[in-house]
Amino acid sequence: MGVRPIPTRHVTADSPAPLKPRRPTVVLGTFKGGCLKTAFAVAVAERLAWAELQVLLLTSDAQHDARFRLGVSPSDPQTARVVRREGGVTVRGVHPSKAVELLYGSGPGELKEFQVVVVDTAPVEAAGALPGVLLVAPVDGADAARNLVSLLRGTPENTEVMLVKYHHLDKKSWAKAAKAIADASKVEGLLFLPDPVPPARPIRDAHDDGVSVWDLPRRGNTKLFLDAVETIAEHAWQRVCPDKAFPAMPRRRVADAYVQGWSDDEDA
Repeated sequence: MGVRPIPTRHVTADSPAPLKPRRPTVVLGTFKGGCLKTAFAVAVAERLAWAELQVLLLTSDAQHDARFRLGVSPSDPQTARVVRREGGVTVRGVHPSKAVELLYGSGPGELKEFQVVVVDTAPVEAAGALPGVLLVAPVDGADAARNLVSLLRGTPENTEVMLVKYHHLDKKSWAKAAKAIADASKVEGLLFLPDPVPPARPIRDAHDDGVSVWDLPRRGNTKLFLDAVETIAEHAWQRVCPDKAFPAMPRRRVADAYVQGWSDDEDA
């Protein structure tokens, strides 16, 4: 006799729950390296701390560059904190599965002392899959844009997406590119910062030296980078304190001479 297959019986499948993180969360996500993702994550976390929030910065990138850029020494504990005015940034390196547990697990648990979470992801496609967050996606060129479309196709409906253009491009061309990304990925209500953020040597040097970008002179291309961070941070602030005005960043005393067109801040 031949074999006779038995029809498979199927249990009812789980329906995805409309998840939201236990704390307002900003995720920096790309599907390509070198787009200034970690630079934005660290600067946004610091800016929210300057606004007197207690910020948890989770880095699921195995390189943990975010720790160094906050001035945390390799000899410091895995979970380290830096203070900014009345606020602070606690940086913690975690495996992606642990990050999901922290963000969506039951009860206050390890998030009870924090008001907002910033997540610096590795450059992987799954970076766009977290529900209910503000997903900030830096784009630096055509390759990053194509990869980003793949990342955004898996983004939940309750996730808000904001694009940031890193590197030179005129505003009109960037607006057309942002629309093309929205159309291809089918993301409704996609946001984008209209002003592209050009490279700035002081930003790069600050990251290499573990110096806060908020200690740099705010001018030229450095200011354009900080303007983008200010915009992202204010948008995140509205998720935490919707009825309060975003506190202004303290003024910086500029002691060095500056002549427009003769500064590293304006380097390509």
